Amino acid sequence: MKSSFYKKRQGKLVCGVVAGLADKYGWDIAVARVLAGLLMYFTKFGFILYILLAVFLPYKEDLDEYNYGQGPRKRKDAEVVDDKDGWFW
Repeated sequence: MKSSFYKKRQGKLVCGVVAGLADKYGWDIAVARVLAGLLMYFTKFGFILYILLAVFLPYKEDLDEYNYGQGPRKRKDAEVVDDKDGWFW
């Protein structure tokens, strides 16, 4: 199941929900945190919504690893080159 919303580990204060939303929509993180704080202060729905999103949203880094793999092979995972194979020019 793909998710269009995500949390972020980098730049998080509590759970990374606001950092993920700010990253997704290109908002300034400080403005997003102030708006989220005001929403939580004036309505109890904001706090409940934050808790639910913190529990159910995946991290962006985990989604990237799932979609794109872990990157190139590490040197220790590479096969040993044998000079006796005759491919040396």
